[in-house]
Amino acid sequence: MNKHLVRELANQLRRGRSSLLSDGVNRKIVPEEVEERESEIEESAQVDRITIINSHLEERGHKNLQAIDVALDRLAEGKYGVCQECGDEIGPARLRALPTATLCIDCATKREQESKYFKEEDTGVRVPRVELDVPDDS
Repeated sequence: MNKHLVRELANQLRRGRSSLLSDGVNRKIVPEEVEERESEIEESAQVDRITIINSHLEERGHKNLQAIDVALDRLAEGKYGVCQECGDEIGPARLRALPTATLCIDCATKREQESKYFKEEDTGVRVPRVELDVPDDS
């Protein structure tokens, strides 16, 4: 893989990691910020929504941070840009669009297609998705 591209993507990953650590992961919406719009938060449901949003933002931030750390580890090991499934090179356009990609486009597409037909249980076991035909009571 082009060394210039690898350096560019490594810098992009490091900047993304720094951004997440400085304000992305730890940034939360607090009710005080919304007090200016008192009429919008008169009900307690608004506070509940803010709590849910904070939880999702924090979870997403942690997942992004983890993906960046994995990419930086793979970079240090010399495995960055190599598909974890087939071992082929991940295309530069895909890495530019998604620097944390661990699969080439073909393997990612195959995995996505499989996920339409299989679901993964909490145990890690893949079972076929089953659509039940429920008779209409009308």
